[in-house]
Amino acid sequence: MIAILAALAAYPLPALSAGQGAASAYPLACAYFRRDLDQYAHCARREGGMVRVAPAHAARMHFERGLAELRVPGIGCLWVRRDGLALPVFMLDNGPDPFAQGLVRHWREGKVAFSDRRLRLALATPYDWAFPFNARGEALVCEGCRSDGREPASMVGGRWGLIDRTGRLTMPLQDGEAAHRHFFGWR
Repeated sequence: MIAILAALAAYPLPALSAGQGAASAYPLACAYFRRDLDQYAHCARREGGMVRVAPAHAARMHFERGLAELRVPGIGCLWVRRDGLALPVFMLDNGPDPFAQGLVRHWREGKVAFSDRRLRLALATPYDWAFPFNARGEALVCEGCRSDGREPASMVGGRWGLIDRTGRLTMPLQDGEAAHRHFFGWR
């Protein structure tokens, strides 16, 4: 047995080509937005709650105001910085959630969070859903709501309120209709 292990240790292993190394380092496929929707293999990898895009792919992406759009099957829509760091965000109309008042929505530990244009966490919330911040700097949030299961989905049930950009409740949580009227300007 020792002789077999010694013989195997002396046998040189084949070197990985650049393509094989990239394949193992970036196992996820992706599709670029605003350039084409072709899918590329070995484009990205998970890094905790974020995604890292391979440098060769980041170099080919179209950036506007420092960010590019990306789709990764099984993860969803992402905003990508020029350095390849990407944040999975909510999907809106088949693309990544747009920034509203400088913030974008995403999930963090099963709850809604907001990050800035540098993709840094700006606000983690205890809420199950949130609309983007409006021009008044308020976001409609809910606790205990759930998707109705349709496409596109609506959130139903729970208690709704308004938060400011610091996460402070500006309208206490209550049944949905009053909070919705205030947020959307309904009379």
